[in-house]
Formats: sequence, C-alpha cells, structure tokens
Amino acid sequence: MTRAYKESVEVHGKWPVEYQFRAAQGDHRHLLVVFSSVGSKYGFGGALDSVKCNVLRIRDHFDGAASYYVARNMDFSVSDSIQALIQDFMRRLRVTTEEVTLLGASKGASAALYYGVKYDYKNIIASTPQYFLGSYSKGHAQLGDAVLGEGQPDENVAVLDAVMKDVLDKDTDLKRNIYLVSSPGDYQYEQEVVHYLPALRAYENFNFLFVESPTVRRHDEVVRQALPSILSIVYSVTEGVAPRWGEVTVGSEPEDPEAAAEYLAELRGRDTALATLTRAVFVDGKLDLKGRAFLPGQAPEGPAEESKRLVLEKDGRKWSYPLKATSEIRLYRDYFDEYFCEYAMGGFATQGELTFAELPQGTYDVSVCVTSESEGISRRTRLISAAAVDRRQVCGDSELLFRGGKGGLKLVKRSIVGVDSPGVSFSVTKAEESERKLHTEGVFFLPGRNADRDAHAFYYLVLEGKSGIHSFALSAKKNPESVRPHKDQGDLGNYDFGYFTSGPAGIDLSDLPAGKYNVLVSMSAGGALFTKKAGKITLKKPR
Repeated sequence: MTRAYKESVEVHGKWPVEYQFRAAQGDHRHLLVVFSSVGSKYGFGGALDSVKCNVLRIRDHFDGAASYYVARNMDFSVSDSIQALIQDFMRRLRVTTEEVTLLGASKGASAALYYGVKYDYKNIIASTPQYFLGSYSKGHAQLGDAVLGEGQPDENVAVLDAVMKDVLDKDTDLKRNIYLVSSPGDYQYEQEVVHYLPALRAYENFNFLFVESPTVRRHDEVVRQALPSILSIVYSVTEGVAPRWGEVTVGSEPEDPEAAAEYLAELRGRDTALATLTRAVFVDGKLDLKGRAFLPGQAPEGPAEESKRLVLEKDGRKWSYPLKATSEIRLYRDYFDEYFCEYAMGGFATQGELTFAELPQGTYDVSVCVTSESEGISRRTRLISAAAVDRRQVCGDSELLFRGGKGGLKLVKRSIVGVDSPGVSFSVTKAEESERKLHTEGVFFLPGRNADRDAHAFYYLVLEGKSGIHSFALSAKKNPESVRPHKDQGDLGNYDFGYFTSGPAGIDLSDLPAGKYNVLVSMSAGGALFTKKAGKITLKKPR
C-alpha cells in the first residue's frame, strides 16, 4: 500500500516553507530530502513510492514564486528557512547529517549540491544540475524576476552565477558521498554540468553517471532514462550503504548506422501500424480526437510523409474521415524498438467537424488508416486507448457514445429515447417554459447503481413534436435533500448526484418550430438509456 504524504507549511525565520512529509515504513530511520525541478511542485512524483525511509519534499514557493532554493528577489535568507525546516525534522526523527540524503533533478539538483555542501550533509544525489544559477534564471519565464529581482540586472546575475563556485571553494570536508548524473544528449552537460567536475572530483566518494542513450535528446529525459540507476543509489544510501562507482557510463553503446537502417527498414516492411488515442472530448457537438498513429520503422530513403484517416465500419460498410498529422516530440522514447526512430509527425488530430449527423444509427468499429504514398503502403489498424474512454453527446434524435479502451474503441449512435423502466427513481421538481427558455430539474437515478459523482450518468432533455425529435444536454447536480427521500429503506447506495438540471440559464428553444411537444428526460448510464415522461409544453411563435 502506498503511504500518503502529509502536506503542510511551517514558518522558520522569515519565510513560510511548504513541504510534504511521509514517515518511514518500519525500521528505516534515514531522511531523504527532495528538491523539485522547474515546473514541478514536489520532486520525483510517484517515483519514490517504494522508498522505505522518511521522505521530506520541499516546495520552491516563497511569496508566490520560486527562489532556486537560494534567493527570492536576491534575499538569501530563503536558504536559512529551508535549512531550519530540515534541522527541525532531523531533531524530530533523531537523525544525524550522515543519515540524511539530499536528492534533486535540474533546479532541485543544484539545490541538493548547495545545501549538501553549505550545511554539511554527507549524501548528495544530483541529476543534471545548473551551475550558473543567475544566467539560467535570466529570461527563464517567471524564474528570472522571482530570483534576480525586477529587471533582472546583470550585477545580480553575476552574484547568482558565483554561488555554486563559492560554496564549493569554501568546502574543506571532502568526505562526502556525491552522485552526479548527466548525459551528452543534454545540452546542459556542456553548458552547466562540466563546470562542476573539477571541484567535485576532489571529493573522496564522487561518482559520475554518464547516461548514453539515443532516447536522451532533451534535458528532462536524463532523469527518465537514468531513473533505475538513481533509485538504486537512493535505496542503497538511505539504508546506510554508499556505493563507490566512480565515473561510469550507463546505457547502450552508440548505434551502428548500417545495422539501424537495416533493422528499421525490415520493421517498416512488416504488416503493422499503430494507433493509440490520447484525448477524446465532445466540444459543441463535435468529437475532438488526438492520439498517435504511424507506421513503425523507416524506409532506407529516410522518413516518409504519412497521411491518416479515421475509419468507422459497420456491417461491411465504411465511413472515412481525414485526420491531420501532428508533431510529437517523444515518440522515439515511448516506442523505441532496438534502434532510434523519431516519428516526428507520428501524432494525429481530428480535421473538420466530426458530428456524425450523416451516420445511420448503429454500432461502429473504430480504426485508423495510415498511408505512405511514396512507399505504396496503406495499413489500417484498430484504434485503442490505454485509459478507459466514455464520452456521450446528443445528436438530434440520437445519442452518440464513444467508448472503449485497450481492447479497441467503438462509436455508438442510438435513439435518444430509451426504455421507460419502472425500476428507476424519477420525479420532476420543476418544469417551466418562459420566452422560449425551459427550466427543468428533478430526481433521476437507478437504484443499485451509485450516483455519487457528477459523471455517474448523462442527462438529456428530449422534445417530441410534429417537427421531429430535438435533444439538449442537461447537467447532473448534487442534491441529497431531494434525492434521499426516493431511496428505498435499507438501500446503502449513494445517489446524491442523481439529480438533473437545466441550470440557471435554462434550455434555449428559440430555434424550434412553434407547436406542442412532449417533454422527456433521458438518463444514459453504462450501456443503458432510460427515458421518462416529464410533461408537455406548447411553444408559441416568436414575437
């Protein structure tokens, strides 16, 4: 079971310090202090779930902005407040500086080195730290003004640039366990990390992990690739064992271009294609899709342009809709197969308005066809989703459902009028029409199926008249006072969201022809669609 972090704020000295703390599991006394990178609230996310010792994650957030854990608007007292928090936890946990490990990546790695050396901690694990804190902060979004002050003056940049050099130059205790991680694939290796090496190599147990991988092409990818090595160090050091690796290369040998080209060409020739959904939403009645779709491998001539189409199939008939190819920056990592292949335009997105108004009602299998005209390749493959998908939308006299997951996705178009079942609980508490605005709300839930959140079901208003069937989306609302009297005695279900409403603005009926209409309410939940009569209205001709 994952242990939960307790989030809190403590004031030490001038600054309130925001942090998360998770107590050790069993007899693991060590304290792991974690600093975050730029854009991360707390460092390393769920990667530390399996670490058994005490974990203190400190947020870089002072007076509403970041400080690099060093200075907020050139006020260096930030570090005193953070150090006081760490010391307070050490007193509570009864641990010494030798039983504390500082961990961080990028900005957090600079902090781990800064605090480790300045405040005399023995164990430091730093991945891709910056050396010139001022130059890196300057012009770096909001970080520059927050750290360097308004205008980011050059004299302040120079002061921050000297911070790491100064703290290392002053250190006389070389008996530390320092683990530095970097990669030639990260531009910051030459720009920042190399400047640490002369000073760090003087430490008694300095270890440098140089990550070689064709999938490391950006700064943030170093930690992802090196995470197994980083965690192995964390596990060892926090158990009181400090590995002595020295300077080692981690990862694969450089690729053989000829072998890579041969393998990727063979992969390209296989009868395979990939199509994975990453986003599906209905927006203004239109289905908006995003995902990844491409032909694996690469032709000997190099990358080829691919076109993509969404295909719906039912009873042997096919409907095809163009998709646009979109850029994806990390498919080479997610779909690495023996050798590097970038798949730079391996994404897709819907093109045009997918309302499916022209489709007959029925159930459709969903696939994507990927074509490379220059290679004479056209392959169609089932569209899948790693996460479960359930999207629903009214469509005139029909409901559209886009559902599925790892086994594939389906589009269902069915009548908006469902089963009038006596087994559901239904009661209209309001139904008023005025100046072509209909306000309606009431209780609607299925006993035995929890309605404990607003996404438990989809509600629709349906009007039946001579002009046809017209449907509009309603909202689910939490209303236990109205719902609970409809529960049977002994029913332990939670139906607090089993309440539909047109909202304060009501439903705009100004586009409907004048005439008499039956008012229905439909509830779509799971694979079922229930419909109940809610009365009648007469729409007059607009004035």
